[in-house]
Amino acid sequence: MFLSKRSSGIYHLYYNKTDGKLTSISTKAKIKSKAYLFLIDFTKQLEERNKQQTSPITLNKFAFQFLKHSEALHTYWTNYGYKQTFRFFKKYFGDVSITEISARDISGYVENRITTASVYQARKDQINISAAFNWAIPQGYLLENPCRSVKKVRIPQKLPLFYSQEDFEKLLAVIDNEDIKDMAIFAVNTGMRQMELIKLQWNQINLVDKIVILDNQHHVTKGKRVRTIPLNANAFQVLRNRAASSSRVFLYNGQPMSQDFISHKFAEYVDRADINNKLNFHSLRHTFASWLVQAGVSIYEVSKLLGHSDIKTTQIYAHLRGDDLRRAVDLL
Repeated sequence: MFLSKRSSGIYHLYYNKTDGKLTSISTKAKIKSKAYLFLIDFTKQLEERNKQQTSPITLNKFAFQFLKHSEALHTYWTNYGYKQTFRFFKKYFGDVSITEISARDISGYVENRITTASVYQARKDQINISAAFNWAIPQGYLLENPCRSVKKVRIPQKLPLFYSQEDFEKLLAVIDNEDIKDMAIFAVNTGMRQMELIKLQWNQINLVDKIVILDNQHHVTKGKRVRTIPLNANAFQVLRNRAASSSRVFLYNGQPMSQDFISHKFAEYVDRADINNKLNFHSLRHTFASWLVQAGVSIYEVSKLLGHSDIKTTQIYAHLRGDDLRRAVDLL
C-alpha cells in the first residue's frame, strides 16, 4: 500500500485487492498530510472489511486444526516439526486471532527465534508458519498470507558431514549386531533414508533386475515420488545374506526397529569407534552422495539417485569436485 501523486496534483492510494491485483483510489487531497490521514482511515476500513469476510479463529484452535490436517498428510517427522514450530509460535503471540498477526509481527517473531534459538530454527519456523497460513486461506480463516511479504531468512551453507572410508571401516568394526551392520552397509550403498530402510519390504525388491522400487505403498517418500534405486554388488550381497523371514527386509533380532532406537544405537557405535561424534545414521546418505561425487559421478545423476526434487539441493556436494576446478584453471 502506497501513495502516489498524479499529474492533477491529487494523491491516489494504491493497494492490493483480495485477488492480489493492484488497484488505486483517489484520496481527493493535494496535500500529503491529508492524503496520509486518508490512508490511515482507509487501512482501518479495509481491515474491518477483511475480518468480516473471514471466519474468526484463535491461534490455539487454528494450530490444533492444522496439526490434525498435517498428521493425516505428512510423515511423523514433518508433523513433529510443525508441532515444535507452533509450540514456540503460540508462546510468543498468545491465543490471538490469526487475522491479527501481521507481516511485521512475523518479522519480529523470526528475529526473536534467530537470537533465542538459531538462524536454522528461525528459517524452519518461517517455512512452517507460511505453509500453515497458506492452508488457512482456502479454509476461510485468512484472505492472504502475511508471511509472503516477509523476507526469507538466509542460512549459511553447511558442508554435509560424511564418513571417510577409514571412519566407515572403524564403524563397521564396532557394530556387534549383524542386522544393524547390514542396514549400515545397505544405506551407504543405496543412499536410502532411515525410514525408507525401516519400512522396506521384500516385495519392493526386484532381485532379477537388481533394483529397489520405492513405490509409496508402504512408506511415503519425502519427495512423494516413486523412486528406483539400482543395487550394486555390496547392496545385493546384503540382501542375499538376509533370510526373508518377514515382510520387512531389516529387523533387529526379529523385531521391527524404530528411528529413535537406530539413532541411539548409532550414537553408541560412533562413540565406540572413536570418530567424529557428530556423525550419525543420516550421515550414511551423505556418504553415499559424497563418495559418488568424488568418484566422478555427475551431480545430476547423484540428484536422481537421492530422489531430490530440485538439483539445487544436491549442489551442496559440488565442492567435492575440486579436480574439475583444478583442470579448469590449468587451461589458462
